[in-house]
Amino acid sequence: MHQRGKHEVASEGDGCLIAAIRLPLRIIALVIVLPVRLLWDALAAVGRALERYVLAPFGRGLAWLGRWLVVVPVVALWRYVLAPVGRGIGWALRMLGLGMLWLGRVLFVLPVVALWRYVLAPLGRGIAWTLRMVGAGLGWLVRVLIVVPVLALFGYVLAPLGRGIAWALRMLGVGLGWLGRVLVVVPLVALYRYVLAPVGRAFAWALGALGAGLAWLGRWLVVVPVVALWRYVLVPVGRAVAAALGWAWDVAGYVSRAIGRALKWLFRVLVGAPVAWAWRNVLHPVGRFVRRELWWPVKRVLGEVWRASRDAMRSARADVRRALFGAGPEDRTRR
Repeated sequence: MHQRGKHEVASEGDGCLIAAIRLPLRIIALVIVLPVRLLWDALAAVGRALERYVLAPFGRGLAWLGRWLVVVPVVALWRYVLAPVGRGIGWALRMLGLGMLWLGRVLFVLPVVALWRYVLAPLGRGIAWTLRMVGAGLGWLVRVLIVVPVLALFGYVLAPLGRGIAWALRMLGVGLGWLGRVLVVVPLVALYRYVLAPVGRAFAWALGALGAGLAWLGRWLVVVPVVALWRYVLVPVGRAVAAALGWAWDVAGYVSRAIGRALKWLFRVLVGAPVAWAWRNVLHPVGRFVRRELWWPVKRVLGEVWRASRDAMRSARADVRRALFGAGPEDRTRR
């Protein structure tokens, strides 16, 4: 009712044309929207029922089966078989690695260190001293025979000659700059100031006047008619169509909710009550009997088997350790 009142308030002030076409639009919208709303509500109700009475119980059952058929056996296998075996293998590999490290240190590291310390390092220091002496002699010869003559040539011949050439080039550049200013820059500045700038300003004024005229024509020939069509025709018709669709959707919702309540009552009477009776009087007692008479005895037997397997694995591991490494302190204490 509130939504209907809002649609009526929104349609106040419309003309007689809108009032005349509102009723046919509402009838057409109701005929189109009602089947869609009924189908939507029916699908939603079926989805909720499937989730509540089929998918959720099925998912809980699958989770329970997965826990007792997969997770519990895998955890027990890891805890009582794979983890102890892995720790034993890791300890054996650690001992083997320590032995290999000791052998590598004795057979490789110590000989290499001795070779470096007592042979290669003294030999390298002697070679470095010899090369240093040879380099000092060669440096003195290069300085006397090459560096001193080159510095004298640059200081007394090439530097004065370069300063003279630079002064001549600077004077030539000053003369060429004066000629370029007089022959090129001054004429170009005069041409821009007294010819090109006035012509450009006149051309810009003409373009501005032409643009203003075209904008005025476009406003009165295109914009004003389009705005009037939108304001006085399209907007009122759109409001009428929206109001009709909203009214039809509300009416379809009322009808759909009534049909849904009736179908829900029929489903509860024809399906829900028999299923609940079967669960309460048949399936639940059978499940309790299966859990008490079958599952618990099987669980106790499996527990005893696991404990026996664990004790057997412990004793086998202790026998293997005694066979490989001899009796430990715990075995001597037991004896």
